[in-house]
Amino acid sequence: AFILQTGLRTGELTALKWSDVDFENRMLHIRRTMDYRDKEWKISTTKTKTGKRDIPLTKTAVEILLDSKNSNRKSNIIPIEYHDFVFLSRNGNPILNSAYNMILRRICKKAGIEKYSMHELRHTFATRCIEGGMTPKTLQEILGHANISTTMDIYVHVTKDSKSNEVKSVESMLNVV
Repeated sequence: AFILQTGLRTGELTALKWSDVDFENRMLHIRRTMDYRDKEWKISTTKTKTGKRDIPLTKTAVEILLDSKNSNRKSNIIPIEYHDFVFLSRNGNPILNSAYNMILRRICKKAGIEKYSMHELRHTFATRCIEGGMTPKTLQEILGHANISTTMDIYVHVTKDSKSNEVKSVESMLNVV
């Protein structure tokens, strides 16, 4: 759900630390990515220079963060090297991308809907932002893309409803003869 509120890449979500969260200004500072390779967690800089960015937080995103903070506080088994990380498994370790995808597939199956991956949630975030009226340039910065074409041509998808709504909004202008 957090990716649907922020548009983060899964590696950015995994690497998120409490020091990256500014609750007072409702801002998230993206500074790194993390993935599991060669049987260990590897932290690196963001995918691109523009990947280092600040993302305003929605009310729902703040609630998700506070829930995670409360869950982490209740855990007595968080290894010292992960104590500042936001999203951790029950055993106090970072969560694998494959684990996120497996959980998401189970949720989709239970709901009787098409299966989605974590990365597709990033695409959904982008599409909903544009449908909600966000400017493409703002979305580009939130997603951390170097090129607007990546944002608009790859991440934003046109839905059947959005096409109908767009035509309805210009219908009166089209009837001028």
